[in-house]
Amino acid sequence: MRYGIVPVEFRPAAERVVVDGVPDFSKFDILDIVKQAVNIEHISVIELTLDIEYIIPEALTPSRVDELAELKEELGHSYTAHLPLWSIEPASFNEYVRSGSVESVVHSIELVEPLEPEYYVLHSTGPLAAEFSNLDFPREMVMLICGLMAGFSARSVEEIIAKTEIDPKRLAIENIEFPFEITRELVDEYDTSICFDTGHLLTRYSGDESVSEFYHRHKDRIVELHLHDGSYHEHDGVAVHRDHIALGQGEMPVREFLLELVKDGFQGPLIFELTTPEVMESLAYIAEVVPEALG
Repeated sequence: MRYGIVPVEFRPAAERVVVDGVPDFSKFDILDIVKQAVNIEHISVIELTLDIEYIIPEALTPSRVDELAELKEELGHSYTAHLPLWSIEPASFNEYVRSGSVESVVHSIELVEPLEPEYYVLHSTGPLAAEFSNLDFPREMVMLICGLMAGFSARSVEEIIAKTEIDPKRLAIENIEFPFEITRELVDEYDTSICFDTGHLLTRYSGDESVSEFYHRHKDRIVELHLHDGSYHEHDGVAVHRDHIALGQGEMPVREFLLELVKDGFQGPLIFELTTPEVMESLAYIAEVVPEALG
């Protein structure tokens, strides 16, 4: 099993650059961050958050990409890339927003392609689609609206593939806060892959089936996992969602699920979308309850 980490999450990045309440971008060095991450035992894959280019000046320039490629040759790790998701909406009915979102994604792919990322993780819908999918309307109407937005999303995916000439199977569409039964139709239409985010499912953002049910239903397309725990509860009629928490802290049947992956010989990266302490906690939990998954 190949485990990875997202070393450039928003909060850790902010903590690096904000000193005494003042941002100091010179404190951020992506090369050092990647080196530290690769030194964690069992970590061999680095997922780059491509929004970082827009948040921290000079964080991810073409010359920095060249240096990251050299680091890959030196240390022997591999990369995956999470395409931009903050401030964009590939499913927008506003053509200016939708086309701008496509251009942002295309630019990011072209920027980091020299790193030969195994997969590009894509949110094919964004926050607006998530909001519409949670409208307090009859389910039939909500699904109709989601279907209409999925049409705009499909157009975006088609344009991304055409403009970058990327192998669609390297585009791993993630289950997010949107009905995945609709997203799966897009996956099949454009022959893309799937990034299975366990926490998003556990907290019922993308469906209410179990982790194993989702995996079995979609394993023909799943090439990467975002591995974190999650839970869903209702308190006085209010839904309480928790995800992006360390393994063992939520409702995931960790041993049963990871043994399924081992049995299937799953070769894709399992990326912890957690802080470094939470990654260490999760790896320790795996070693305790399912050591077979660390072999």
